[in-house]
Amino acid sequence: MLSSYIHAITHKVGGRRRLVVVMMVVVVMTVVNLSVITTTTTTHNNNNITTTTTKKPTTAGHHLTNPITTPHHHQNNSSLEWYDDTDDGTSVDSGYGVSDISGNFTIHSFAWPGGSGWRRVNGVGEGAGVWGVCLATHASVDRLHWVVTTTSSWNGQLSVAIFTPGIDYEVAILMVTYLRRCIEGVSERVSFHVVYPRYNPPYRLNTSTPHLHCQQHPRHANEEALRLRVQARQKAERRYPQNLLRNVARSACPELYCLSADVDMTPVKEMWPRLTSYLASRHGPTPCPRCALVVPVYEVDDGVSLPTHKKQLLHLIHHNKARRFHIKVYIKNQGNSHLELWEVEPLHNDTTTPTPSSASYSVLYNISSYEEFWEPVLVLPRTAPPFDERFMGYGFTRSSQVYQLRVLGYEFQMLDEAFLTHSGFQTTRSYTPTRHAQIEINKIRYQIFKRELHARLGLRPPPPIHFSDTPIARALPALISRRGSQLARIIGVKKG
Repeated sequence: MLSSYIHAITHKVGGRRRLVVVMMVVVVMTVVNLSVITTTTTTHNNNNITTTTTKKPTTAGHHLTNPITTPHHHQNNSSLEWYDDTDDGTSVDSGYGVSDISGNFTIHSFAWPGGSGWRRVNGVGEGAGVWGVCLATHASVDRLHWVVTTTSSWNGQLSVAIFTPGIDYEVAILMVTYLRRCIEGVSERVSFHVVYPRYNPPYRLNTSTPHLHCQQHPRHANEEALRLRVQARQKAERRYPQNLLRNVARSACPELYCLSADVDMTPVKEMWPRLTSYLASRHGPTPCPRCALVVPVYEVDDGVSLPTHKKQLLHLIHHNKARRFHIKVYIKNQGNSHLELWEVEPLHNDTTTPTPSSASYSVLYNISSYEEFWEPVLVLPRTAPPFDERFMGYGFTRSSQVYQLRVLGYEFQMLDEAFLTHSGFQTTRSYTPTRHAQIEINKIRYQIFKRELHARLGLRPPPPIHFSDTPIARALPALISRRGSQLARIIGVKKG
């Protein structure tokens, strides 16, 4: 049914535009909730990887049949080696995985739980465990080395959701074991969770795995573990469920507040104790349950060390060694944060050293304006709405949540001295055609999301979206004219 429908509406379209239209049709078929979908499942048996395609109704029950067991590990003086040992309770059985709301992904929370530091992190005093904050992040297996940088800067709990389709599960085993055994603080304060597609469940190769040494640099260890992808001839999964991963990591956080950031965004030193202190102090006579604390993000040149306090960052900005995140990629990313007001000297008088870790953060200014597609990194109470999980890949993943917070009446407050850094300047030259296509597809999802939100809250429908001048965007009017006005109303776009 799906293939015949695609053929019917694309038989007159040739070349690259045919591919573009097919991608749009797949999205639209999902939107209108057709009753049959095609599911591809990869299985591993006796050294053979086979792929089968089956048709299932979208409402079918979720049954996992591929058991996965995490091998338990002991370390000798030179490498990380494996043998089965069930005493530590870290085995992962696929029969206990939880389906996401779409039924397309399976979740295993706390595949590798944190230790004593996860349950209670000491060092802040009276506020510890009362008004604490947890950092929630997500990663594909090729970026797990960034956990080292984050753990060294963030002294609180760190919740990491890992995307592990196919052989990436075994890569995750190698890297998480390396991190837990070799990097200080990881086994105590970091919990790892596993998410994978139902159509591409984890499997393991019956071959020798790379040996990772504690003497290896984390990035080199990560590259070594990724050799398993080459052995399995597996390409990176393109459907990366960012918002699902964010929600998995966030929901596992034990504290009342959560900072949701990408794995390659490094918190400034002493951010955790100072932020925890501030959160403890504000719960007095005038608590703010609908406050969103904004943490600015800056790109830092690869050739310099990451700044350890705000004055160092301002110095780098002055010498063109640091700049606002995505300022050359998408200026609206942080445009509404008004960072020209933030980029001033801190209030304390010391001009050479940062504020002591015992000092609480403060709010520098409130942000009453709103510009759509704003994507700040936020500290939110766990009662705040989650990220919308329909957004896959790139585009609108964070701004959709910010839009909802704005509609619900949240107040946005800019923290002074707190910031995150991203190593390397970002440009659009590294953007693949797949990324551009995902952005355009998510643009449709964003409009649907807004219409649903407005309807749920009894608000007037939002204005229709206007597509940009890209190949995939130019294909949409033709697709809409073929499908008719009903489809146009569902998506919320103008015909022709």
